[in-house]
Amino acid sequence: MRSLYLKFASCSAVVGTLLTSAMPAQAESPTIDVSGQWNVRFENITNPLFPTTNPRYHQHNQRLSSKLQVKGVMKWSNFELVGELGDSRVYLDNDDPTLGRSQVNTLEPVQFHFSWLGTGESESGLSMKKTSVGRFLLDHGSRRIISSGYFRNAMNTFDGVVSDWQWQDWTVRGVYLMPVTRLPGDAASVDANERAFDKSYSERVMYGAYAASAKKTWQLQAYWFDEEDGPDLNTANREFLTVSAHYTLPNDTKWRADAEVIVQSGTRHQSTSPSDVTEIDHQAWLFHGALGQMVTDTTSLQFIADIISGDNDSSDGKNTNFDALYGVRRFDFGPTEVYVTQPRRNLVSVGLKMVSKFTKKDNLLIRYLNMSYQKTPQGSASDIGNQIEFRWRHQLLPKFRLEFGGAYMLKGDAFEQGNYPDDTVYGYTAFQLKF
Repeated sequence: MRSLYLKFASCSAVVGTLLTSAMPAQAESPTIDVSGQWNVRFENITNPLFPTTNPRYHQHNQRLSSKLQVKGVMKWSNFELVGELGDSRVYLDNDDPTLGRSQVNTLEPVQFHFSWLGTGESESGLSMKKTSVGRFLLDHGSRRIISSGYFRNAMNTFDGVVSDWQWQDWTVRGVYLMPVTRLPGDAASVDANERAFDKSYSERVMYGAYAASAKKTWQLQAYWFDEEDGPDLNTANREFLTVSAHYTLPNDTKWRADAEVIVQSGTRHQSTSPSDVTEIDHQAWLFHGALGQMVTDTTSLQFIADIISGDNDSSDGKNTNFDALYGVRRFDFGPTEVYVTQPRRNLVSVGLKMVSKFTKKDNLLIRYLNMSYQKTPQGSASDIGNQIEFRWRHQLLPKFRLEFGGAYMLKGDAFEQGNYPDDTVYGYTAFQLKF
């Protein structure tokens, strides 16, 4: 097994050389743009959210996270080259066993892709806007299936090919992707902020399409995910199709609403162990819905519900736990990182969400959720608890934003267990500097 990142970089260079040689001699001069941002966040938690008797967990924990991104874009005639470095590090954590590759990814090229830009519409109404090869950060649709990750300290990246098209009022994107594994992966190296080049593997691929109507009222997605074990890769041998339909009510009334249905069908193994060679059916689904309205000119209030399939029987020859693939969950269920929050599987979550832009510089989110298991784990209660969350963003300067947030989980019977059964209290302070 081997990484394909260098292969893509080589292909990009060859394609770039061939295409450049075909350019008109009088092509315009290239334009170069450099930008970036630096995010820093301090977090503190009392009583871990999930039940644990593991002595490695502590009742109190804190973490200082830093994420720096520097991006360069060069455009020349119908060609574009994008490169971006990301540097995600963590300090002060109290030997937290939840710390991993999702938080630390030191000095890594998170984007490097070469693109050919389309030349305009065709007579058929279908036109190619851009085709790119290399490494990408991607955010598709609701970000419940594919996302780069914003709140999380380290980012999801993909090696492959991305092709953007326009068909009448629809934008369509076709992708062939190899998800990138962040390295190093051992706990000691992650805790020390050590670095190694990330890798993608030919044994793990994801391909399909994303389409959005005008103003993104409808967003449709379909992806086939296929993985198998390799010399240095142990997988659950997942092979399944994920299909999503997402509708958002246009913002031309006071009503605010959206709904998304995602279904998955295929096969997988129960675990990633090389000795697990039993193939089982995978059938899973997700529903998200939100309905509300603007109660003032600057404030919306919505009822929200998420129902996600779960599994409580590993002996029945099938798996019904929803697989979140490369989606993120912070915008649905609360902070991740030190707080961790609920995974996007086996969950029923209902509540209220208020978002208020009470000044031009201030944005306030307050959300209440009641959470329970969709299928109760064997030997456990179903009530996870009641969570209250807030987040306040203040744009102090045009390119400097402050952020304050926190969450309180009033634990239910399912979580009032382990060494720290008391309610979870979490808070954070952050800033974002753009340049």
